[in-house]
Amino acid sequence: MKRNLTLHVGQTRAVLTRILATCMFLIGLTAFSQKEDHTRLRKDALNEYRSKHYAQAEGLLEAAIGAAQKANNQFEVALALSALGDVYQEELRFGEAEQLYRKSISILLPQPTQSHALAIVWRNLASVLIAKTEYEEALAAFKHASKLMKATKLVDPQLDAQILNGRGVIYFYRRQFGRAKTSFERAREVPLVPGETRDLSTEDVLNNLAHTYQATGQYAKAEKTYRQALNLAEMRLGPFHPNLPALLTNLGSLYIDLGRYKDAEANFQQAVVILEKSTTPVDENRLMEALHGLAKTYIRENEESQAEPVLRRASEIARRSLNQPFLIPEILNVLDDYSKVLRDLSNPVDADRVHAEAQRIRVWKAFTVEAKPKLKR
Repeated sequence: MKRNLTLHVGQTRAVLTRILATCMFLIGLTAFSQKEDHTRLRKDALNEYRSKHYAQAEGLLEAAIGAAQKANNQFEVALALSALGDVYQEELRFGEAEQLYRKSISILLPQPTQSHALAIVWRNLASVLIAKTEYEEALAAFKHASKLMKATKLVDPQLDAQILNGRGVIYFYRRQFGRAKTSFERAREVPLVPGETRDLSTEDVLNNLAHTYQATGQYAKAEKTYRQALNLAEMRLGPFHPNLPALLTNLGSLYIDLGRYKDAEANFQQAVVILEKSTTPVDENRLMEALHGLAKTYIRENEESQAEPVLRRASEIARRSLNQPFLIPEILNVLDDYSKVLRDLSNPVDADRVHAEAQRIRVWKAFTVEAKPKLKR
């Protein structure tokens, strides 16, 4: 009896051990599955983001955030929040992007082993603050990123160049052209191998440096540097990549300044051809700028009849872009030029209508925004 009892207890223990092991396995499997879920969702979102499918990327990242929160993986939550901020930046939803970056930073700050990720998010926050013209805060964010890199001896050429380039952009906007030039030149010396959609390239830095030369009247240097950037971009990306129009429109703008209108026209037309195949908000804004540049070449050549349909298209885009404050100066320039061309073409009724539209926008915005040149942040 006693032996049987002992045997029964031993069997019970064995059964309980097997049950416990099974439960532990299932718990582990569930945790692993949750980990796989949020990691897979974030990676799938990144693929959609690279393909400029921003709505799909947004949905996947929201699901990834929920899965990471359920798994209590705060690091993955922070990564997904930052990635969603990147999507919002591309959609020009700068306020929402800022909130997500700040949430990501608040999660990463107490995690000293994640200094690299934290430095990247500080840099991303700086970028969106530049877009909002909050330059002091942007410089402070760049400073946080730089201090982290130095303190932890991080080696990340892409991040290092992004910080240098971003500071250069801020100095440019502040018209501190000497400091901007120094920052861009230092960024140019960093060896860059772009791998992701938002990565900085050498041609991006050269474009910014050329824009600085142009702003300071160094036109020969500007043309040479724009040409160098354009050649690098075409070799790396091909002749019809959507990254090329920013370079083409900047070079076209330089040619207008130099009175080389046929050269300007060729660059703007090439930019328009490329951008007509794109559908993102950023590319539509670039299309407006390219169309406006093309129209200005026609105006300078006294060909208002050719400028009118081009400006009509640009003004249609301008009206759809009124929710983007940093574009208001360009929008007003488009409408002003369109009104003048209509008047020159003996269409005073439409000219007055467009002029009144521009005046309403001026009153509405009350000059609270400033023009932004086409620089890569």
